[in-house]
Amino acid sequence: MKFAKLFQQALSNEHIPPEWIDKAIQYKQLKKRINKVVSELEEIGIHRDDISYNDVEYDFQIGDDHRVHPHLRIRISPLIKSIIMDKLDTLHYTYQIEPLSVTEVSSANSAINPFDDTEPYYELKISLLEDAKFFQILYDEIEELNTFQEEQELRISGNVERLANDISSLTIPNMKKSDMYVWREIFQHYIESEIFYSTLERKAGNVDIELSKERLILFCKHINEMHLLDKFKHKESVIAFTAFKNLNFNILQVSTYQSFNTLAVTKILKKFDKQTQLVSKDVFPKILVTSTASTTAAVNILKGSIAQDICFIISNKLLSIVPQIDDYLCPICCSIAFKPIRLGCGHLFCIRCLVKLRRKREDKCPLCRKECLLGLTVDDLDGAMVNYMKTYFPKEVREKTMENDKEIWVEQYGDSKACVLQ
Repeated sequence: MKFAKLFQQALSNEHIPPEWIDKAIQYKQLKKRINKVVSELEEIGIHRDDISYNDVEYDFQIGDDHRVHPHLRIRISPLIKSIIMDKLDTLHYTYQIEPLSVTEVSSANSAINPFDDTEPYYELKISLLEDAKFFQILYDEIEELNTFQEEQELRISGNVERLANDISSLTIPNMKKSDMYVWREIFQHYIESEIFYSTLERKAGNVDIELSKERLILFCKHINEMHLLDKFKHKESVIAFTAFKNLNFNILQVSTYQSFNTLAVTKILKKFDKQTQLVSKDVFPKILVTSTASTTAAVNILKGSIAQDICFIISNKLLSIVPQIDDYLCPICCSIAFKPIRLGCGHLFCIRCLVKLRRKREDKCPLCRKECLLGLTVDDLDGAMVNYMKTYFPKEVREKTMENDKEIWVEQYGDSKACVLQ
């Protein structure tokens, strides 16, 4: 099946809104434009069967007025030089033609007429008409798409902020009916799902769209199977979770739309190069990146970064509302670092683990091995962090306190369970 039809079917199958489809890359119309470029090349005497990629240099300039100016440099043999010049003069084209040195011909590895060394090869410099129209249309469509992308990103960011405000009011730590622990568990599962962006070293970066969809569905299924919504104390939390779920499906929809359009840009440039024997698929995207006239968004349509950008916003403005226990664990006992002490090297441990190390006359940080333990005093206790942990992790603090008390009891009185009171 032709890509143009597949492209339209894909947009329809993903339930892309009709107004979005109208803004999508018009692949079918651009494909027809390529035929006009081929006809123009043939009209001036350049046939794609007579040239190879080694004989062509293609570059672009984008002016301050956002006009695209392609420039074609093509090496021609003396056999067709006069024919092409006659046609260009007849058609009133502006062009330049210069002889190439023997070194330039050799380095070009030209396949036009490699055995003819009686006359020099020539380099024809010319600006075509139809290719300028083709790339102008493509550039304008990319610009429109990226304006749309910026609007979507701004809209989604606003939804994130509103949702963050709603969840903040439902997760106040000292509130009698706080949903802090339920939201913490939901956010923890969300972070571990890595729906749109992977942090694993070997797979770091944007996640494939299909995999993102699969992970998002599994995340929602997992939340339902654990009956986490039934644990909410406020009905507003259920409403907020529905909004959070819809937010992620909206990000997936925008990312899918962007991915399809990026693929369409890649495909149409590849089709252009195949039909014309010109080389645009690597050069045109680069000129979008380097052009001062090009907006930041015009680069993004080729990079597909909207999911990453939105995930960064979600992480900083939404997920951070409810701190995760993993960020406050002691590296030694792997439980909450209650009554934490931050060493001179910057690493943080719970006081109980450091006391044990001090008893062994250990002076080195367990992580970086810097000598800084023996000089610690009670003043090194982070009082602000103690209060923070009591506020946001009351259950974990109680459990840690009980464990420490039990351990101290055993150290002082042995493992006997008998009552020592007389």
